[in-house]
Amino acid sequence: MKLFYELLVALHVVGVIAIAYGFFKELHAGTRGINPAMLHGASTQVLTGILMVGLRESGQILGEEDLNMSKIGIKLLVSLAILAACVIGKRASDSKKYWAVVGALTLVNVVVATSL
Repeated sequence: MKLFYELLVALHVVGVIAIAYGFFKELHAGTRGINPAMLHGASTQVLTGILMVGLRESGQILGEEDLNMSKIGIKLLVSLAILAACVIGKRASDSKKYWAVVGALTLVNVVVATSL
C-alpha cells in the first residue's frame, strides 16, 4: 500500500505541474484561456488528493504524522474551485478571467500545502 500511496503523491505533484504548465503556456502564447493540461491537471489533483487522504485516514499508511483536517478541507475547496473554473472557463467565450482565477488559486493551493 505504501508504494501505491507514493505513486499517488507523485501523480498529485504531476497534477499541479500540469496546471502550471498550462497556465504559463497560455501566458506565453498570449491567448490566456483554459487548455486541456489545466483541466486534466485539476482533475488529477482532486482525485489523487481524495485517494491519499482516504488511504491515510483508513490506517493503511503507517508511520505518517496525523493529518491536519483544516488544511485538507481548505485544499479540497480550493482544488474544487480550480476544477470548476477550468470546466466553466473551457466552455466560456471569454476565458481570460477563468485563466487568471486558475493561476491564482493554484498558487494559493501550493502555499497552503507547504505551510500551516
